Amino acid sequence: MVSLELVYYFAGGALIVGLLFGIVAGFALGGRGGGGSVGAPPPPSTETGVALIREPGGAWRIEVGKQRYRHLQEIHDHQSALLVLQAMQALQAMLQESTSAPRAEPRLQGPAPAEQLDRILQDLLREHPELPYPAVRLETLPDGTLGILVGTRRYQRIEDVPDPELRALLQEAVRRWLHGSPRP
Repeated sequence: MVSLELVYYFAGGALIVGLLFGIVAGFALGGRGGGGSVGAPPPPSTETGVALIREPGGAWRIEVGKQRYRHLQEIHDHQSALLVLQAMQALQAMLQESTSAPRAEPRLQGPAPAEQLDRILQDLLREHPELPYPAVRLETLPDGTLGILVGTRRYQRIEDVPDPELRALLQEAVRRWLHGSPRP
């Protein structure tokens, strides 16, 4: 399913491209032709609204002031074209602003989970000096997954560790971590 954000980005981009095409086409087809003054007329002293209106039949229209347009290419007035462009830029900025905040990834505070688990495991190993596991470590692998280092062998899952007593110890470390054992 396509996300609504992606549809808005695509629609906003398409409208801006269409608007720019309409402005260029308007100038090429006579928007600037003939002898008139060299400078552009001053902007109107009153504000003019720009609206995107959905007609009862489902078609969209752009309204600038009291004039409605079906296509951006129909806008030949320089001031109206600039207003529509500014409105589209403002809409795109608002869309980016509203969609960027929820996407922020929460940052973990303190040590990574693998380091927290390893500290709990090392505490368990100190509590049970009779266990023959002096070289067992938990680490974060380059791909972000948990790595279990037993001597010179590396495992990716607790189930892969062949020694059942060590598996039970690792599962106890995970259980303590999940149930809120102090995480240094």
